[in-house]
Amino acid sequence: MGMQPRTAALITAGVAVTAGIAYMLYFDYKRRNDPSLKKKLRKEKKKAQKELKKAEEQLKLTARQVIESVTEAADKEALPTSPEDKEKYFMEKVALGEGFCNKGEAYYNDAVLPFYLALKVYPAPMELIMIYQKTVPEPVFQMIINVMAVDQQKRQNLFYEKFPPEETHVKLGELSAGKNDEGTPIVRRSLVADKDITEGELIYTERPLVSALYPDLEGSHCNLCLKPLIAENKVECPNCNLVAFCSQTCLDRANGDYHQYICSHNKEAAYEIIGEDKEDEIKEDKENVALEFYETSKTKNVKYPYMIACFLSAMVAEELKKQKTEEKASETEFGAWDHVDRFRYLETLPTEDSKKEIAMLKEVLGPKVQGINEFLSDEIYLMLKGKMLYNAYGVPASSEETEVRESDEHIRTTDSNAKYIGAGLYKISTYIGQTEDAPNVKLSFENDSLSVIAIKNIKKGDELLASYTLPVPKKN
Repeated sequence: MGMQPRTAALITAGVAVTAGIAYMLYFDYKRRNDPSLKKKLRKEKKKAQKELKKAEEQLKLTARQVIESVTEAADKEALPTSPEDKEKYFMEKVALGEGFCNKGEAYYNDAVLPFYLALKVYPAPMELIMIYQKTVPEPVFQMIINVMAVDQQKRQNLFYEKFPPEETHVKLGELSAGKNDEGTPIVRRSLVADKDITEGELIYTERPLVSALYPDLEGSHCNLCLKPLIAENKVECPNCNLVAFCSQTCLDRANGDYHQYICSHNKEAAYEIIGEDKEDEIKEDKENVALEFYETSKTKNVKYPYMIACFLSAMVAEELKKQKTEEKASETEFGAWDHVDRFRYLETLPTEDSKKEIAMLKEVLGPKVQGINEFLSDEIYLMLKGKMLYNAYGVPASSEETEVRESDEHIRTTDSNAKYIGAGLYKISTYIGQTEDAPNVKLSFENDSLSVIAIKNIKKGDELLASYTLPVPKKN
């Protein structure tokens, strides 16, 4: 009787395995006892490691070359400014990137530049990044992320080279702030003198990125510069009765920067301007979210939700101004977000109040500011609020007769005896160091304009120190 095929196959396999094991045992014996074989194996192992390292270095070199070429080409590219041109440009670049990807891996590096250029004109970059992550080949996506990181680092280095302006005679120095729990040195950026400064010298003056009154004082002080109002200089908003200004110039600037987006339009005269089709929407208080937003802030005597609304609106106005400029914006021009993004901030937890503030802000700005609902996440709002809580200086009243309610919101107070009518966020002065007993500068206010004056001789390279309060205990 013949052997079954299955049995023969198993025996053949068993013989092969046995032979393989025997060879392995023999090879292992030779490896242990043959010096020449051991030397040869070590040599081959080193060669393989060397080749692997060489391949990795070549890959890194190629990646660096791609990143450098993409950032250089992107810097030279004249980006469109109008929304229509941006949309057309975006579609063209995405289609070009997809075309390269469809040709295969050999064209992946060519796809990076068009995808990155599309990202630079897209109104919600983080949203597009998430889309890229799901749709673009992984090697291309990682290269785009690397290009973004290099570009951001380059822009950050440029920021600290150009800011503050030379005429302020100060610069941002890197000072030691101790070590963290792992023993790694901590560096903080603080304002230092860029020349020898004499006692009594005016170092610089600046106006805030954004400021706000306590709601009770709206109508008695200028909504923009916080100057006290008198009958002769009072200019009311033509569309709402909530705010007033000290001049037509302040009204025009406020409208251009932020007020057009957050005005409640609750004056009767505003109904005719808006038109009959929206009259019912404005007249009903329950539908007038801008009015509700103001009344809520007034009841709680808080100013930071309004300051955030003004800041976000000013960012929009800033972007629209850039779009009207035909030439490419200079890399040395930094917007409000570039500054605020670098400020330290107080970690702030969400509350029922903050949730309501965010919801109302979205309702107020949403119809007028495209993309605000996607941008203004809980995290972004709380971060902005934390930055104001940590960095905003209180603006003192010019008259002791001014009545101001107490507020739970923190401000940097510079005089324990002063009354504060509101607060301002200052892009240079936020970096002034804090001290309780050894200040070398004082902060002087005229309305919301802040001047920094030396009260001691200050040597070049010395930190500027002022006496003001912090929302948290200062670490040694």
